[in-house]
This record gives sequence, structure tokens and C-alpha cells, in this order.
Amino acid sequence: MKPLKPFFSYYGSKHRLSKKYHKPSKDILIEPFAGSACYSLHYPEKQVKLYDKYDVICGIWDYLIHAKETEILNLPIVDFDKSVDDYEICQEAKYLIGFWLASTRTVPPKKHTSRSKKLFELNRRLCNWTEENRYKIASQLQHIRHWTIEQKSYEQIDNEEATWFIDPPYQVGGKMYKETSKNIDFEHLGNWCKERLGEVIVCESDNANWLPFETFSTILNTQKKKSLECVYYQGFDCLESEHQAIAKQLTLF
Repeated sequence: MKPLKPFFSYYGSKHRLSKKYHKPSKDILIEPFAGSACYSLHYPEKQVKLYDKYDVICGIWDYLIHAKETEILNLPIVDFDKSVDDYEICQEAKYLIGFWLASTRTVPPKKHTSRSKKLFELNRRLCNWTEENRYKIASQLQHIRHWTIEQKSYEQIDNEEATWFIDPPYQVGGKMYKETSKNIDFEHLGNWCKERLGEVIVCESDNANWLPFETFSTILNTQKKKSLECVYYQGFDCLESEHQAIAKQLTLF
């Protein structure tokens, strides 16, 4: 099936970049640092298991997995002079709408920002909380009913045969998250990643040193500056084939 569109915007999400990573071959897909789960959005038919320490993220996903389509469609379109607290809706819905009121944030705002107002005035409504985006979310709920979400730290997750998409707060630059990189023991996380059963994808920037990362892609960050995305792969059959091809070429010389 076609990839799903993001259900909400979150700092460090990788919706466009996610399709470039190796495709999962396992039936189970696990994201220990879920965020907006952009890798899983490309493969929603998998048995997706999301985990995150941040209660706001867990609350939003639990709400989306269980909410009725009519409930989403009845959520208010927030006026520019009002706050989400002015409406009688559940807290999780307020979080969801908040992340639409300002993109790439780590904490959902309660009101429109000056940037969101400007985007709306420029007719870039797909970047804001609109009827179109509200309908888009409601129409996609049917594809995530089988997903699960748990509020857990990565080391509490059971090890099982799966495709693991591991996108933690980056070692350098991940200090602005609510669950900051300052509190991560990256040596421990690196060993934990290597111990996972099945296929492993780990995301980082080019200045990380806790795994043997390889350059993956050049992207523009939120300040329109170029940055290098890196990746660590483990357990993919395609990687074994590549190594075998290289070894075969070397035997010819």
C-alpha cells in the first residue's frame, strides 16, 4: 500500500528521508524512539510497535490508534486568536493539534505562531491545522488500528526478531528534546543496538561516534543549512550480498 502521510509534525522526523532506508523484511517493525514514526508510515501494514519515554508522544499515538474517525473530523479548527485550551476536547487532541500549529517542535504549542499565520496567509494550508489535514488524519486511522504504543525507555523493550528503526536524540544536537540526549548513555545504546535480533537501522549525524556510522544523505535542516545524515545497518540480506560481491571482485585481482 502507499505510504501514509505524517499524522503530526515533530522535531527530527524523517518522512521524506525514511523511504531511502533499507526496506524491512520482517513482519514486526519496532521504533524504540517513536516520535512521529515516519519510517513506520511507509510500511503501515507491518506489525508496528512504537515506544517512547515522552508522555506527550505516547498520548498522541494512543489517541490516534483508538480514536473514531468522526471524533477526529469533529475536532475544532483553532481560531488565530484562541488557544487549544479554549475548546472542550481531550488533552491528547490538544497535543495533536498543537504540533500542527507549529511545525518541527518538541513541545506542542497551544496557539498559532507568527510563522503558522504567515504560512496560512501564503495559502500553504497543508502546513497548518486545516480541514484538509483533519480529514487526511481521519482517513488514515484505519491503517494503524493494529499498531501499539508503550511508554518505555529503549532498554526496557523485549528483544525479538524484527526490523528495528532506531532514531534517538542525536549525540550532538539532541539536547532540545524533552527526553534529552544528555541523559543517554550512548556506549550502552550502541551495544544494545548490536544485540537486537533481526534487522537494525540506526540514524545519526556525521559527528557521532558510538557506532561505525556511514554517510547516508545530505539534507537541509530547519535553518536551511546542509547537514549530513549517517546510518548504521545490521542484519540485512542485501548488505551480505554487497559484501559477497566485493569479496568476489577482490579474488579476481
